[in-house]
Amino acid sequence: AAAERDRILATLKLAEELGADTAVLTGADIAQQLAAQAQRLNCATLVVGRPDTPRGWRAAWPRASLARALARHAPALDIVEVGRADSARRLSRAPLGGRGGDATDDADVLHARWPGYGWAAASSVAVTLLATPLAGVLELANIVMLFLLGVVGVAMRFGRGPAAFAATLNVAAFDYFFVQPRFSFAVSDVQYLLTFVVMLGVGLLVGQLTAGLRFAVGVSSSRERRAQSLFELTRQLSAALESAQVTAIGAAAVEGHFGGRALVLVANAADQLAPPASAPPGFDMSVADWAFRHGQPAGLATATLAAQPWHYVPLKAPMRVRGVLALAPAQPRWLLIPEQAQQLDTLARQIAIALERVHYVEVAQAAVVEMESEGLRNALLGAISHDVRTPLTALITLAESLQTLPPAAHAEAGRAIVAQARQLHALVNNLLDMARLESGGGTVNLRRDWQSVEEVVGSAIRAARPALGDVPVRTALAPDLPLVEFDAVLIERVLVNLLENAAKYGAPPIVLGASVTAAALVLTVRDHGPGLPSALHGQGQTLFDKFTRGQAESATPGVGLGLAICKAVVSAHGGDIAAANAPGGGAEFTVTLPRRAPPQTPDP
Repeated sequence: AAAERDRILATLKLAEELGADTAVLTGADIAQQLAAQAQRLNCATLVVGRPDTPRGWRAAWPRASLARALARHAPALDIVEVGRADSARRLSRAPLGGRGGDATDDADVLHARWPGYGWAAASSVAVTLLATPLAGVLELANIVMLFLLGVVGVAMRFGRGPAAFAATLNVAAFDYFFVQPRFSFAVSDVQYLLTFVVMLGVGLLVGQLTAGLRFAVGVSSSRERRAQSLFELTRQLSAALESAQVTAIGAAAVEGHFGGRALVLVANAADQLAPPASAPPGFDMSVADWAFRHGQPAGLATATLAAQPWHYVPLKAPMRVRGVLALAPAQPRWLLIPEQAQQLDTLARQIAIALERVHYVEVAQAAVVEMESEGLRNALLGAISHDVRTPLTALITLAESLQTLPPAAHAEAGRAIVAQARQLHALVNNLLDMARLESGGGTVNLRRDWQSVEEVVGSAIRAARPALGDVPVRTALAPDLPLVEFDAVLIERVLVNLLENAAKYGAPPIVLGASVTAAALVLTVRDHGPGLPSALHGQGQTLFDKFTRGQAESATPGVGLGLAICKAVVSAHGGDIAAANAPGGGAEFTVTLPRRAPPQTPDP
C-alpha cells in the first residue's frame, strides 16, 4: 500500500540522517538480491526483520522465511532476525501534491489502483460475451485460452492484483456459462475440477509473470528517464561559458524532471549568496543561506526546518560550496524516494561542478590577461627607460655645450639637437598612436576615399625623409595604377613606418614598389641589409607583436611599436601584412589591400 511504502521511505530517510548508507534493490527474488548485495559490500552479518505470524486462513499456507532463503543463497553469512517492537514509531506519510515532471517511483508500477479491479471484472464479462456465441463451434479448451488471454491483458495493464482477480472471475464464469450443467456452479464431470484448478493456476502464473515483466519494464523506463535527464544536463552544461547560463540550464533541468519550481543561487565574489531577482511564493532566503553556510540540505523532507515548502540543496563542488539549488517539487513525496533523492543530488553535483569550472575559467582568463598586461608593462618600461633616456641625455648634453662652444659651432649643435628631438618625437608618436588604437578596442576609424597610389607613395617618402637622411629610396610602381579606396593618412603612416624600419635595420638602397591584381593592391618595401633575424624568420605574426624588436635595445633606437601599428591599420582595411627575407638578400615587407573597381568618371 502507498502508506506502507511511505513509511519505509521515511525510515530510509531517517537512517540516512543518522549516517547510514541506503540502497533500493529490485528483482524477482528478494533473498537472492540481498545475498548478492551483501557479497558486493563484503558483509559478514545481515540483520533482517522477522515477518508477522500469519493468522486465519494464511496460517494454513506457511511460507519459507526470508532468513532461511538467505541462508540457502549465502551459507557463510551470519543472519540475525529481529522482531517488531510494539513501540515502533509510526512515521507519517508526506503530503502529496499535483503530478508533474518526469520523476517516478519504481514501486508505483506494482501498486494496483481500484479501477484496475473494475477493468478486470469488465474483461471477464467481455470474454464471456465473446465466447458465448462460439460455444457451439469451439472446444472448451479453446475457450479457456480466451479467458487466459484476458488475464494476460489485465496483468500487462494493471499488475498482478487485478490479474489474480481476473483469473478467479474467469474460472467462475467458465464454470457457470460453459461447463455442463450450464448456468450452474455444479459440475457433472469431476475431471472439470482439475481443469478449473489448472486454469486458475495458469492464470495466476501468467498474471504473475506478466506483472513482473511490466514491473521490470517500468523500472527500466524510469532509470532510462533519469539517465537521459543527466545526459541532457551534462551535454548542455559542457557548452556553458558563463554562470548565468549554468544557472538557467540547471534550473530548467530540475524543473523538467521534478516539476514545480526550481532556482539556482550562486555565491558572489564576497562569498555571499546572491538572492533571486524575484522571490517566488514560499521561498525563504534565510533557509537558503543556512544551507549554503552549513553545506547541508534544509527545508522540505529534511531534519532542518521541515515545514518549509521548498527543499534547499547546497551545490558542493570539489573545492567549495558554489551556491544553493532550491526546489519546490510538484509532489513532495518524491524527495523521500531514494532513487529520486539520488537523482536530485546528482543533478546538484553536476551544476556545482559546472559552476566551479566556469569560475576557474574566468580566473584563468584573468590571470592570462594580467600576465600579458604585466609583460607589456615591463616591455614598455624597459624600452622607454633606454630609448627615451638616450635622446634626452643627448639633448641635455648638446644644450649645455652651447654655452661653451664658439658661435661657429652653434649651427652644427642645433642640427644635432633637432635630430635628437625628431627621434624623440617619433617615439612619442608611436606610443600615442598605439594607445589610441588600444583605447578604441582594436577598432580603427577609417576615412576611406578613392586615392592615387603614386601620390600616397610620394607623400610617404617625403614624410620619412628626415628619418631616412641620405638613404636613397627607389620606387618600382606599375604603370597606369588605378585609383584605390583606402584611408590615405593611415596608409601613408604604414609606408613611413616601413621605410623608417628599413633604414634602421637594413642597408641602402630601399625599394618601394606598388602593383595591382584583380582583387588587391600590393605594396612592398625592401631593403638590402642582413634580412630578418634567425629568431624571427618564419614567424611573421610574432614580428608584428607589440614591443617586438629585431635587435637589442642598445643597437637601434625604438620601442617596437611601428610594425604593430602597421598591422593594426592594414587589418582595419581588411588586408594583410607579411615579412620575409628577399631572394637577393635583405628583408621585404608586403602589404596587401583589397580593392574594387573604381567609379566611372562621366564623359565631358
